[in-house]
Amino acid sequence: MKNLEQKSIEQLLSIIPNHPATAILHISDGGDEFCDRLKDFTAQNDYEYRLNITDRDFFEKKKIEYESYDWCKVNLMRYEQRRYVTMAKMYDFVFVTANVPKPHQEEFGKRINSHMKNGANIILFLPKGDRKSKYQWYEYLDEALFVATNSIDMFENYEIVISKKMHGWGN
Repeated sequence: MKNLEQKSIEQLLSIIPNHPATAILHISDGGDEFCDRLKDFTAQNDYEYRLNITDRDFFEKKKIEYESYDWCKVNLMRYEQRRYVTMAKMYDFVFVTANVPKPHQEEFGKRINSHMKNGANIILFLPKGDRKSKYQWYEYLDEALFVATNSIDMFENYEIVISKKMHGWGN
């Protein structure tokens, strides 16, 4: 993951309301900056933070770094898994800074949906300027019954796509 502007990170995190027992899931393939900021943010607000990492080396590093933080759980994740989270935990926010491989993108939205509370938000970091990929993600999220999908231009290298899981929408 390319460097992120600190001011933009703070603006993005400002969308998270100060509610007790908020649970945040983060899917990453690398990049200390956003992981560490989410760890600190969840500590300050007494939230739960689950970091699912798709890169084995980065996983080994973060597992050691975060092992003493009881509100943080670090797991190795594969896109081929039937479920991305082993427990039936439901998350309020899902941040995806990982580059989800093309063969797994369509299924990703459907699988992640089952880990989210109704009204939860998924926030994807997509490479800036790739309109085709952005609109493909809109379609995948729609098929996975997410609504109100929008993009925000707030980072130099990434476009943020936010979508909401809503109960009772779709089939």
